[in-house]
Amino acid sequence: MTTKTATKAKSNGTANAAAAVEGVPQNNGVINPYALAEVIADRKIPWKELPDAPRVLEQILQTPYEELFDPAFGGPLYTGLKLNSKLELVPERSPLFDVKINVDINDLENPLTSLEIKKLADLGPRFNTKDVGSIEVTNAELVRQQYLQLTLRLPDQERLQQLARVLSRDIVATISNDPKDKGNAQNWTPPNGTWADPGRFFNEGTEFFDPIQGAVANCYYIAALSAVAWSKPFQIAQMTRATGASQQSFVDMVRFYKPDSGGALDKQIEVTEAVPQTMGGNYIYARSSEAGEIWPAVYEKAFAKLKTGTTTDHPDITATAWGDCVLATSQLTGGHRYYYNTASNTADHLWDLVRGNSLSYRTFNPMTAWTYSTGDAANRHLNYSSATIVASHCYTVLGWAYHNDRKYIVLRNPWGNTEATVATLNNNIWMYDMSWWRPINLNVVDGTFAMEAWAFKEYFAGIGVAK
Repeated sequence: MTTKTATKAKSNGTANAAAAVEGVPQNNGVINPYALAEVIADRKIPWKELPDAPRVLEQILQTPYEELFDPAFGGPLYTGLKLNSKLELVPERSPLFDVKINVDINDLENPLTSLEIKKLADLGPRFNTKDVGSIEVTNAELVRQQYLQLTLRLPDQERLQQLARVLSRDIVATISNDPKDKGNAQNWTPPNGTWADPGRFFNEGTEFFDPIQGAVANCYYIAALSAVAWSKPFQIAQMTRATGASQQSFVDMVRFYKPDSGGALDKQIEVTEAVPQTMGGNYIYARSSEAGEIWPAVYEKAFAKLKTGTTTDHPDITATAWGDCVLATSQLTGGHRYYYNTASNTADHLWDLVRGNSLSYRTFNPMTAWTYSTGDAANRHLNYSSATIVASHCYTVLGWAYHNDRKYIVLRNPWGNTEATVATLNNNIWMYDMSWWRPINLNVVDGTFAMEAWAFKEYFAGIGVAK
């Protein structure tokens, strides 16, 4: 039978034992690599126009593309998080805050790129061991039937040195919370950043594809925003009041609700429409897929103010990293939370669960889903990169589809790209969006994809709904 757990956790965003799916860590977080690359480059990058965007990501983030999507590799998307001995992803103070690099040497002199290995014994000093037999081999491949090619992962300290060359301390402080830095808790500005009003609250209204995650690990909140904008579009509203005689002197009020309350108000947060940007005028954090529209950034700012308790208009956006997407949905709606463990349910049960919260293929109760903390945490060790699915990541559940006798669950990646490639449907589907039939072209790369229910069960750890 399908198992479910309704929870009544406190509204401060802290998940407890009752709120988590049994055996599956519910808190999740991973940074949008495309947003992070733009912060590092300090410019807007036309990703859709590039012939090979993954290779550009590799160069800017100094990490192989296939290692970006799982924290087991210690890549930059999980800065400020680490896997513990139970393979649970938990917050940490990033060691990149304390790495000191020598910027006065060139690539030829850099010990990271100059190797003098003539025999296996030469690896000992490099790996700080006298027992070269203890060095882990990550891959062994027979080449041309006469050579054995071994792949060894660099020691952690050398890997940190390499990352620190692109993730400076200022960038790390921009994307990750530093628990030691208490000075700007009440009036925060990201390093080398500024607060500016870059556009209009709405272009037309809320759309599920509007919210795009930025360079902080709050995928859970952006996925929840998208879920609410899709299933309850009138829930996202602009409420403003004047604060001066000028037409530009006003603030927005964003409402947050007590989780599991059925709609009881918790806090009304007032914020201006100034959001963090780089000095070059680019977004750092949440943005809309529609140019000139800023409601996702304003809602993220209000959520940061709720999380931090600051009374100023400049809350620390990095404090929103790592959290519970079902709890965030409940904070936006007041709905009761229900969590479902994929391991305890059949693929048919999971598909029926989505259908039970949908009308004419579209969810009318906001739903989200999340992946395992790492591929090794799944019942069957998963290679997330080969499936183009991201570990410890939250997705929006949009509804369901049925095509050629195959059952699909329709999802959206809050990055606005990077869609799954395993057991997916490449076709047009139609969903009844409140009053009209909306076509969704699954061949367009916008983060939306339909995955067969059996594959969803395998690659995702859980699914939840707030209603």
